[in-house]
Amino acid sequence: MQIKHILGLWFLAIWPATGQMSATTNTKPYPLGNPVIKHMYTADAAPKVMPDGRLWMVTSVDSEKGGGYSTMHAVHAFSTADMVNWVDEGELINLADLNEKPGEDWAIWAPDIIYRNGTYYLYFPMRNILPDGTTDRYCVVAESPSMHQRFKVTNPRIQGANNALDPAVFIDDDGTAYLYWNQMSMGVLKNNMRELDGPAFKLDIGAKNFMEASWMHKRNGKYYFNYHTKYNNKVSKENPDDSTREKSHLDYSIGTSPRGPLTYGGILNYELGVNVPAEPKLPGKHYVPWRLNQSNHGGVVEYHGQEYLFYHTSALSSWRQSEFKGPGTWTQRSVCVDYLNYNTDGTVIPVQQTTQGVQKISIKQPFAIRPSLKKAKTEGHVSLTPKNMTVNGAATVQFKNINLGTGYYYFGVKVDQTVHNGRIEVRRDKADGMLMGTIMLDEQSVSTNRGTAETFLREASGKHTVVLVFKTPENETLEISDLQFFAGSPKKY
Repeated sequence: MQIKHILGLWFLAIWPATGQMSATTNTKPYPLGNPVIKHMYTADAAPKVMPDGRLWMVTSVDSEKGGGYSTMHAVHAFSTADMVNWVDEGELINLADLNEKPGEDWAIWAPDIIYRNGTYYLYFPMRNILPDGTTDRYCVVAESPSMHQRFKVTNPRIQGANNALDPAVFIDDDGTAYLYWNQMSMGVLKNNMRELDGPAFKLDIGAKNFMEASWMHKRNGKYYFNYHTKYNNKVSKENPDDSTREKSHLDYSIGTSPRGPLTYGGILNYELGVNVPAEPKLPGKHYVPWRLNQSNHGGVVEYHGQEYLFYHTSALSSWRQSEFKGPGTWTQRSVCVDYLNYNTDGTVIPVQQTTQGVQKISIKQPFAIRPSLKKAKTEGHVSLTPKNMTVNGAATVQFKNINLGTGYYYFGVKVDQTVHNGRIEVRRDKADGMLMGTIMLDEQSVSTNRGTAETFLREASGKHTVVLVFKTPENETLEISDLQFFAGSPKKY
């Protein structure tokens, strides 16, 4: 296990924060709530709720010495149990772990991560400038059985994911996994999560201002795709809100399928520092110092009833360099977190960026719930004992009055005998009710993850009847045991 750094212990060896050596540095503790990581530079956060019930994010890392995007060489991880206190979980992978060729210019940019059936899958883009001056960009897959172990590359280049910057992975409630990347490209992932299942295709987002930073999330049956817009590079110090300049927004599109087509929805996150109501202000100006820098990259996650936007600013580098008297460095960014809310029609209320960040939460419910098989109601070819169930073909098993509280994020079973091709749908209230997640089954399910098969659950909160809908071959027998809803509260360290 890696040594953890509880954030709040200050990192005192501060390097100069620009591409050149800075004449002075500021080692005073950062005084604001945002950004949330204060001892190193972090960017491009990808937040996910993991099976330990904690909210994790993986980030790219901007160099302490400056030097721009070419100096980004690692992926780092952090976790929280309350949205305020973050644990530095350490580096997951570095250029030193890869077989890069001498004389080439390598960089690791915006990553994403997902958990599935006992394995954590890390997706990150490699940018390589070859000796002849051409640029090679592609997506790497690395894996680990634990977030506390370093990741190892299992696919050094996803074939078919061409020029795959800013990969984002999304698993839908039906169990289908998708990968999105730049140029509004996407593809379906195979069950091994390492390869595309068929050719890539374009996602129609209903707009023509896409630049980079794909992210997909789902809420109330609708799919939200947010991205970084095309923009002009310079912000006028005298008129940063110039209406004629293309802005560095996060915009979003919305639809009823993760494959599109989507309809353009508007702005999710304004340019960095827009409408920030609190101090500090750039001396002599009405806006915060980091308003003059442009970079935007968003990750969205729901955690116990509230959605959050993760993005980055140069506020920390502004503080380190000049105690907020200057803008900081564009490529020395730090992750911020603010609330993401919606109108009643499902459209996004643009995020209010703040200097204080979000409030601490407290989650008081069991980590896991184990439904009683004795009280289950069944239809179809189902045989129950107090500890396990046997299913042939189509069937349903119903559990009444399951209190999912403020949210349970995974459902799992132990597979004692499997089928060649089947699924267990986890539905809310009735057999054709809302699909919260799907366990995928195949001939490897007994041996994979020591026989434990799991699914991420979406919108699994409150008191409900939960119905398991079995879709398995009639001539094959499925035996499962140890049913549980879990990740309902964070595990403590």
